[in-house]
Amino acid sequence: MKPGDTLTVMAESLSKHGDGIAVYDGVEIHVAGLLPGETGDVSVDYVSKQRPRAHGQVLVRRNTHPGRRPPPCPHHGRCNGCALMDMDLTSQRQLKRVELERTWGLLVDRLVGDEHDGRGYRYSAKRVFAGSPGRIKLGSYMRGTHNVADMQGCLVDHPDIVACADELAEVASELRAVPYDETDGEGDLRYAWFKTDGHGHVIVAIITAEPCNSAVHDVAARLQQPAGIAWGTNCAAGNDMRGATLRPLRGRQSVEIDFGELTAHFGPLGFLQPNPIIAAAAYHDLVRVPAGGALHGKVALDLYAGAGVTTRLLRRSFQHVGACESFPESARALGCEPMLVEEFLARILADAHHLHRNPELVIANPPRGGLGTTVCDQLNELNAPRLHLMSCSPASLVEDLRRLTGQHGRYRVIGARAFDTLPQTNHVEVVVWLVGRSD
Repeated sequence: MKPGDTLTVMAESLSKHGDGIAVYDGVEIHVAGLLPGETGDVSVDYVSKQRPRAHGQVLVRRNTHPGRRPPPCPHHGRCNGCALMDMDLTSQRQLKRVELERTWGLLVDRLVGDEHDGRGYRYSAKRVFAGSPGRIKLGSYMRGTHNVADMQGCLVDHPDIVACADELAEVASELRAVPYDETDGEGDLRYAWFKTDGHGHVIVAIITAEPCNSAVHDVAARLQQPAGIAWGTNCAAGNDMRGATLRPLRGRQSVEIDFGELTAHFGPLGFLQPNPIIAAAAYHDLVRVPAGGALHGKVALDLYAGAGVTTRLLRRSFQHVGACESFPESARALGCEPMLVEEFLARILADAHHLHRNPELVIANPPRGGLGTTVCDQLNELNAPRLHLMSCSPASLVEDLRRLTGQHGRYRVIGARAFDTLPQTNHVEVVVWLVGRSD
């Protein structure tokens, strides 16, 4: 197999990016736009020298998935953000559930989604400035490149965010502001991060590379849509916005988000699950048993507590709740010291009389990389009767479960449930309930 070859293959599963994966002579071929079960004539674009993997593009589809539809978004195929946009929502959810079991061995009792059409659900969105003075656009990086796809009128962003992003691009263009260029490190306007409460209020953090002579003040003065604007600078390589220190420019510096029976405040750089409606359902299940009953006790731990929604839910039923969060803004809101989970658990395990030494329940909602070896070992040593996990990455979740339930683990799985937090993508959140083994 070499670049330029044309092969006829059938996609059997999905990659983490939402590409169809076919196998030909022992080589995985990743094909954008080929859905599982579809066969197509594929032109090979790239063949890896390090692993049996190739990438290609569809020339002709020989059959069509019954859920395939014309993608409603004009940006589909360029921004890479909604790999499943060309599949109806019911079929997307069926596929996600099948992939969880077939690819990762995760058997869920159901997949929870909202009753809408999978549009306008994102209450948090990040954008990259691109274009040229007078022709600014806000978009996202095309996969594997520094090329930016325009996301004007994005269908999955909340309409309030769409209106703010469109105004920001228009004002920056009128003022002939200079977008930052990742390839040469020159320019000013770099990123924007929008958050909405879903009720007409949006805050935006604008990140620039230029710390002194930035156009951000002139831009902010002319914006009418945002309820609040903050500014930070980041001259380093990469796209880390949370590493920036923000300066309030005007208006409110947080939004209040409803999570079912609770509300939480989020600042310009605080982590907000993009789909708080479905996230609320996941958080609700994370602190309860699979059948929905509430747990009660003396001590519970909330690891990777974020904005503290689950911490507050736990405080309704437990006398003492130990919350751990490393991001300073979120930790301050929780009233705790910013701390890594490894250090937090190490302190508890080192003191037999620690207030949190014998929790009845531990919940954990780690980032995409998962808990990792150290935290899993610590949780096995802590040996709480109940451990509930929420994961945005099936791959890391499976590794964590192997460490927690394997030969040296102290737990067994009693249930799992999936949540369709990001429709139009192959992303899924999974809540897993574990209890201590009796052996």
